[in-house]
Amino acid sequence: MKLFLFLLLFLSSIIPALCKRSLTASSLVTCMDSSQLSASKFNVVFNPDDNSLHYDLDLSSEIDGYVQALIQVYAYGFEIIRNDLDLCSLDLKQFCPLYPGPVDIDSVNYIDLDLANQIPNIAYTVPDIDAFLRLTVTNNNGTQIACIQASFSNGKSVSHVAVKWVTAGIAGLGLLVSALLSCFGNSNAASHISSNALSLFTYFQSVVIVTMLHVDQLPPIASAWSQNLSWSMGLINIKFMQDIFRWYVQSTGGSPTTYFSSEAISILVQRAYNLIKKRSKTIVLYGNSHLLIFRGIKRVGYLAGIETSSIVVTGFTFFIVCAYVLIVISILAKLILKLRSNILKGSLSKYIYIGFAQLTIFSLWEFTERDSTAIVVLAALFLFTAIAILYYACYRTLYFGRMGIINNKNPASNLYGDENVLNKYGFFYTMYNAKTYWWSSVHLIHITIKCIFIALCQKYGKVQTLVVFINDLIYFIALIYYKPFLDKPTNILNILIMTVTTLNSFLFLFFSNLFHQPAAVGSIMGWVFFILNAAFSLILLIWVIFYSSLAIFSKNPDSRFQPAKDDRRSFQKRNSLTSNSIMSLKDDDNNDKPAELLALGTTAKDHQLNWDTDLKRASQLSYDSLSKNYNNSSNYNSDNSNTNSNPNSNINSPIDNNIDAYINSNNNPNLYNDMYNKY
Repeated sequence: MKLFLFLLLFLSSIIPALCKRSLTASSLVTCMDSSQLSASKFNVVFNPDDNSLHYDLDLSSEIDGYVQALIQVYAYGFEIIRNDLDLCSLDLKQFCPLYPGPVDIDSVNYIDLDLANQIPNIAYTVPDIDAFLRLTVTNNNGTQIACIQASFSNGKSVSHVAVKWVTAGIAGLGLLVSALLSCFGNSNAASHISSNALSLFTYFQSVVIVTMLHVDQLPPIASAWSQNLSWSMGLINIKFMQDIFRWYVQSTGGSPTTYFSSEAISILVQRAYNLIKKRSKTIVLYGNSHLLIFRGIKRVGYLAGIETSSIVVTGFTFFIVCAYVLIVISILAKLILKLRSNILKGSLSKYIYIGFAQLTIFSLWEFTERDSTAIVVLAALFLFTAIAILYYACYRTLYFGRMGIINNKNPASNLYGDENVLNKYGFFYTMYNAKTYWWSSVHLIHITIKCIFIALCQKYGKVQTLVVFINDLIYFIALIYYKPFLDKPTNILNILIMTVTTLNSFLFLFFSNLFHQPAAVGSIMGWVFFILNAAFSLILLIWVIFYSSLAIFSKNPDSRFQPAKDDRRSFQKRNSLTSNSIMSLKDDDNNDKPAELLALGTTAKDHQLNWDTDLKRASQLSYDSLSKNYNNSSNYNSDNSNTNSNPNSNINSPIDNNIDAYINSNNNPNLYNDMYNKY
């Protein structure tokens, strides 16, 4: 009973705090050129429960005389309140009349109930509300002499720490499971889970990257949702690390920013009221020495709690930290499982492939920001390393695939038949069908183009947004046409991801004010962006959890996934046999023929529906390696040609004759079936 009373008292104390309604504004920005009224400090809190308005203002005035004001309140592009105001009615001597100089006010007023009731209740409950107040000041002649705007917040947001941890944990789980399966040799399951986890991670990055566009307008709901995924670009705020980064920038010749600790500067991230129009002209927001307006990459970094001078070094640091963790895990796996070094190299290369967009954007952007000399050098190093490794892997993949086509009329013969190539460069092409192994180069070029325009065109938002949309659209059309991934479900998944990504870049065309649409259009599309990406993220997370669970709780993970519709398994099995079974028999010349039968039996087992055709293909590929044994048994074959009873004698190749000879020489006509069933 006492416990129940304690819980009741506890809930009664926290529920009022959770349900408390308020509207706050912390920045005042001018909305006309040469405004005669501006602010260096602006903090306003409205409490609807008692209609109290707390305000702390530090204004700078160039106005001399009596003035009138027009108050307009907008929500999602629609005007909900419009009132004329005589500043003398406020009973504040600072405003009646106004004189040039500073205007400092710190007070509390109670507004009329009729005016308070004009604010809809939804304004206190909807997260990341898109609302603002505009104050237009005119003199006695009716000439507009000042325009100021203030955005509101109700303290509720879709950006939440729990969402960040859940999305990061599930994406990391998928990558970890695929890595472990690769270590244990379950290549089919590893390829599927790796492809799905990589697609999920790439999608999360694409959401953050598109919000880095330097658009005129970004609805608060869209901006807040993207902050849940900012970890995918390495933008993670840890206080002691930010202190280290600030010291590092200063000690290497830079000037670290201190916007979070400054009380003299207000920060405004772009809001959706940039598109309010008057006389067919877009209202433009103007900053000053006391007010900074952040857009693009700076806005993403600021909302993540990171100083602008520390954005690049933060992204680099977390990339290195995760790389060290991967190296430690790889070393332990190598010691325990006795893996080859090529697998470790492939894992590191795959990690660089995942972080390529992050490294490229921050490195190129640093060349324009130049936070410090040391960071510029680091940016050049990271950029060169990432481009060199991935484009070299791209070149080698294309080379080995082309050589496989020339020599064996199949790119999989080299890409999957050579263990060194598979372990070292497999991260670049295993998620695709063997026939479209080259698609990785298309994807790499697509990402590179996007990163270049995101990083280097921050001052040209419309151009930046248009190029990114065209780039995504071309890639999307090509993806639908070629369907390059290893199976149908994976193709469907990636087409859906690219559909959402292309829609995101299309929505940002409106946010950039390219079409000069009404303000309500941008605000509504902000909600479309949030609902679309939140729902799709949930679907992707469930998808990755489902596939990862299949692999973790299955005794044979490969059996849970549909094999790729190419010849990779045949070449991988043959390669495995060559490196294990056949190598164990190489010291005994009499064991050459069992090894040959072992390889052929495995090939037949993998292709039960059309195994004779596959044996023909295998015989052509293995002709050189078996020519010695064929010559030794050719005489015997001629002596016993009349007694040959092989049911597949229509396969005219040296290997078939060799098999028949070996079976007959051992007086065991069931030898082939025994080898087939065993392996």
